[in-house]
Amino acid sequence: MNFALKKINNWWKEFNVIQIQKMIVIAMVDAIVSGFSMNILPSHYTINLGVAILPIYYYFDRRLNPIVASLFIASIGLLFRTFTGYYYYGSFEAAFWADFNFLFFDLTYGLIFYLIFYKDLRKTLFTLYLASMASDFLGNASEFISRYGIMEYTSNNVMATLFLVAAIRGVIAVTLCVSINYYNSFLRKEEHDERYRMLLNIISDLKGEIYFLHSNTEHVESVMDEAFSLYREYDKLDEAHRKNKALNIAKDVHEIKKNYFRVIEGIDEIILKEKPNDKLSLNDLSKILHLSLTRQLEMSHVPIVLTFHVHSDALIKEHNLLMSVLRNLINNSVEAIENGGKVEVFHNENEIRHEFVVVDDGKGMSLEMQAYIFNPGYSTKYDDETGNSNRGIGLSLVKDIVENVFNGSIEVESKAGIGTRFCVKVPKESIE
Repeated sequence: MNFALKKINNWWKEFNVIQIQKMIVIAMVDAIVSGFSMNILPSHYTINLGVAILPIYYYFDRRLNPIVASLFIASIGLLFRTFTGYYYYGSFEAAFWADFNFLFFDLTYGLIFYLIFYKDLRKTLFTLYLASMASDFLGNASEFISRYGIMEYTSNNVMATLFLVAAIRGVIAVTLCVSINYYNSFLRKEEHDERYRMLLNIISDLKGEIYFLHSNTEHVESVMDEAFSLYREYDKLDEAHRKNKALNIAKDVHEIKKNYFRVIEGIDEIILKEKPNDKLSLNDLSKILHLSLTRQLEMSHVPIVLTFHVHSDALIKEHNLLMSVLRNLINNSVEAIENGGKVEVFHNENEIRHEFVVVDDGKGMSLEMQAYIFNPGYSTKYDDETGNSNRGIGLSLVKDIVENVFNGSIEVESKAGIGTRFCVKVPKESIE
């Protein structure tokens, strides 16, 4: 009894208003499409095309529970057929009982699909086909037997016909899923090509700004020489020469300032060339981060394994800020590892929010230290050789972005000598 209640409670947690709305829409579409049917058996048993669409919903929205969805499909479908069958059967009661046996198909289909596909962690196209065919065949079998009995089911090649129908509708469902995946890949490739061209343009523009920075560096060195010359010869020069040298230095500094302002404006212009509605998928964001941080780790020669567990095509509009948050958290974890270890980044999402978790097996932190890590200027990174510490703005910046820009939250769990876990939760509407 307790196990059953716990199971029901877990199911209920999976759903929210958006999930329920999705199931209602799916049930209404299924009820309408089911009107397109054909009779292929001697007993006037109808076969409709709506069943071929159901696996597509379950394949692309892995949070849809087939059992719960089948309850919506069965109830809304029966209600729809009762109202539309009124004129054909002459009364609502007759229309209701005429189509009541559809419930056996819908409920059996949902149960079988749940057991074969929903419970499978991999959820491959082969599993989808197997689930589609088995659910279709057994669903039709349960409905047919409830209508005409087991004797009719085992005669007149009914089983073979229903099996063939299930196989064909399964092929249709998988073909549609493959086609949609291919189309999405094509769109992503176009987006990647456009982004690559844009990055090439940015690199070209930045090279021009870097040239001016190098020129400015030489100018700075000449001004430093001039200033040192004034300092060294100050007592030997008369008032007029001092003023003249100081004025020349001031002019040169003014020119340097103007050049730097021009470079800053140029870089700002380059950055703003990106479209304001330009988005980046979480998968691509994680790949970019993994590539850049892996190179950084290789240069540091510290044996640290960085792993991303991100499998989402959600498009992020605030990808620059999100990348800054994750980069700072990962860098913090890397700096906490002294003699090798691992850093893992996990991502979970529901209909309301994204959750990012960064875990490391570094030296960890005490409870006292955890109370101060988000304060500006606080840092635990101290260089014994130079006596310098980091500026301590990384985690402070992360907290500011997460709470004040994303309207989210950040939590930290850490144990000295074991490791640290940062958890960032942000509403979807803030970053998508």
